[in-house]
Amino acid sequence: MWSNIKLFYVYIFLNRLEMWLPVTALFLLDRGYSLTQYTIVDAVWYVSTLLFEVPTGVVADRYGKKVSLLIAGLFQALSLFILAWGRSFLSVLVSYILWGFATSFETGTHDALIYDSLKQMDRESEYPGVMGRIRTLTILAGALGSVVAGLLGAIDLALPIALTATVALITTPLVLFLTEPQVSDVREPSHLVHIRASVRYVSRNRLVGLLILYMAVVATAVWGLHDFYQAYLKSFGVEVETTGLLYFLFRLFGVAGAYCSTSVYDFVGRATIYLIPLCFVAAVMGMGFFVAPWAIGFIFVITFLEGFHYPILNALLNRSLPPGKRATIISLGSVLACLMGAFLYPALGWIADLFSLQVTFKVLGFGMFVCVAVILVLLREELASNSTVPGL
Repeated sequence: MWSNIKLFYVYIFLNRLEMWLPVTALFLLDRGYSLTQYTIVDAVWYVSTLLFEVPTGVVADRYGKKVSLLIAGLFQALSLFILAWGRSFLSVLVSYILWGFATSFETGTHDALIYDSLKQMDRESEYPGVMGRIRTLTILAGALGSVVAGLLGAIDLALPIALTATVALITTPLVLFLTEPQVSDVREPSHLVHIRASVRYVSRNRLVGLLILYMAVVATAVWGLHDFYQAYLKSFGVEVETTGLLYFLFRLFGVAGAYCSTSVYDFVGRATIYLIPLCFVAAVMGMGFFVAPWAIGFIFVITFLEGFHYPILNALLNRSLPPGKRATIISLGSVLACLMGAFLYPALGWIADLFSLQVTFKVLGFGMFVCVAVILVLLREELASNSTVPGL
């Protein structure tokens, strides 16, 4: 099963070159969309992901992770080809719907595949380290892709998107060489029963519920910020080539965060859970209160934290989940994040158009502070009463 881990390292690096990421907002804004319209289109992606999230998580649990990853790769390629070469608003909507469909097959499947592969070898204790390396490879791939995106985007903003689609299409067959890990849980007789059992597990396990809510809030804020980075850089006169280079540097800071996440958690302990969102909020509010090019530095802080927080929170969550329901339960967290994003992002885009990007960052930072403060109070009580939870 260790071959699964090695092959997945190759797969995730190629799959996460993501040359579309540094230019997608610029691509749509260049076609005449406002930030409000762009965030509405983005909300379509979240609604699509939301509609398909749990059913596709069931596919991973019941029919295998390989099937899920194959479907995800093929539809990711199709959606990006449509986005790159389609000319109508309808084609953009269709591409984002298919994109969300593809993402929903992927969410939770990566994590479940790695954890179950390690568990089959009785090496699940290595999960945080493996996920940290995967996160590092993901960010390094994105860093390389960002440089390429800047160079190609200066020629035509559609080129990085089309190239990402091509790489996704070429990479997908690697999934066929993975070995499906065995799980010990008895599967429920139907999809609906499986979903109900997963929801029941979350409702009865307060720690899992709070961790999912915590991760959903952080993910919603992080994803929302990505909608505005390119417009933010453009507001300071940053060119497309420089945007690609900056995204490269952002990714390197994310690598640094992922690389040191496990070591810092081992040293600091549970306090890390409380420090992460506070640093997030401080950086987002900094972007809101300071209107100067040097404020771009706060994005470096945010991307460091983005790479840093995921391996820690993901490991804590996975250690509390049953194997046969792992992908479905993780998908429930993504459903929550997508639901929040679908309502929040168009509102933030409207605020940016009506007022300014700085006001948008202030609203997002304050909202995150309030939500996380409540969750952390409840989580602190739950962690205090669950001292036997593995890895905590």
